[in-house]
Amino acid sequence: MNIRYKLTLIPGIIFLLIPSISEAKNLLVPFTVQAPNSIWVQPWRDACEETSIAMVNNFYQGNLVRNITKNNAKKDILQILKIKETKWGKSLDEDAKKVVELINNFLPWEARIVENPTLEDIKNEIDNEQPVIIPVYGRALNNKYFRNGGPIYHMLVISGYDEEKKEFITQEPGTIRGLDFRYSYDKLLNAIHDFVPQNKTQSGPKNAIFTSKEITNSAEIDADNDGLNKIEEINYGSISWLKDSDGDGYNDGTEVRNGYSPIKKFETL
Repeated sequence: MNIRYKLTLIPGIIFLLIPSISEAKNLLVPFTVQAPNSIWVQPWRDACEETSIAMVNNFYQGNLVRNITKNNAKKDILQILKIKETKWGKSLDEDAKKVVELINNFLPWEARIVENPTLEDIKNEIDNEQPVIIPVYGRALNNKYFRNGGPIYHMLVISGYDEEKKEFITQEPGTIRGLDFRYSYDKLLNAIHDFVPQNKTQSGPKNAIFTSKEITNSAEIDADNDGLNKIEEINYGSISWLKDSDGDGYNDGTEVRNGYSPIKKFETL
């Protein structure tokens, strides 16, 4: 919530400053389009999920630039894609459940699915410094910058809201104009639909992905089965999706238990 001052004229008095409250907030979630080089072929054409995850990951890692550089964006998106394909193999579209599972298994923050989120639910998350990832029926957005009416399934990040204009502020990976892109409350809430195969997303459940920097429910997960849980991987700096982060032939957990660094070959802790 921002406080502004309004100039009010009163007879016999030069001026009076009266505080005026403007309910608007926008988190500094770094933006990138899902095709950083504007070449809309695979894997970029269907990388909205990976890009949304990457943008929120940059936010929680403290990389508070307005625009992620093209090289860094490509690296970040491809890394999420690699993690996804290591976990499930090749696919083009992922529903909210898979996105949440990927985040909770491998990234240093958390996510959860919220069914039928309300406007107030989403605004409350933004007020608590927590971006929201939204799966949508893309054509319901009526985004004039989308080609051919837009994708049937799409994902984006809500980073803020403007109560005066009744608009969400988003980081929209589907267009190069997506930095702080605005959708009306009604339009975006109506467009929320989770992925359903065979082009049936329009009838998909109304799920949202709420995120948090605090790690509680996923702290004990050891998704790569290397003997270190998620919190230990973060503390030791090891790679959460690789059993052997430094490539020396020993699992990360085995190295730690024997007093060796999991990220530097043959070095002790």
